[in-house]
Amino acid sequence: MDKSVTIIHLQWDGPFTWTTKDTLTGPTDYGIYQVYGCHSVYGVDTLLYIGKASDQTFAQRLRQEWQWREHQDFQRLSVYLGRCHGWNGTPPDNVWSDEIDHAEKLLILAHRPAWNARMEINRDDSRLEDTHVLSWGNYRSLRPRCQAGAIPPSSTMSEAMLRTLR
Repeated sequence: MDKSVTIIHLQWDGPFTWTTKDTLTGPTDYGIYQVYGCHSVYGVDTLLYIGKASDQTFAQRLRQEWQWREHQDFQRLSVYLGRCHGWNGTPPDNVWSDEIDHAEKLLILAHRPAWNARMEINRDDSRLEDTHVLSWGNYRSLRPRCQAGAIPPSSTMSEAMLRTLR
């Protein structure tokens, strides 16, 4: 049986500062976001977190991310936004929400941002198996293409480190 492949296109814009997030309330302000800043181990201007805004705008979702206000370098945090773009226009809300959810999971699995370390994602989720995420525009340090089959499994050391964090 022939499997269909889902291709999710994300058009990335940014950087946005944390204080400009309140302007992101438009009809297309949904999707995936990346947060960059200083990390005590990984250094300055590094990918810290990947999140999603699927049932609420970026402005609404980012307002809930209160922990960033306590970040040691809060004033220099930058946010990049990935909005879903399809070749056939915007998909229905339920499809759009699923695509945002799958794109977030694949991007986290592929990049393993430090602040997503506690997030449990099933690598063997069959819905991710034939999904590809293509990034366009200013996608920063993300890979331009992610797919579940190309993501290497976590090393034993990484798994052990994750268990200690839980």
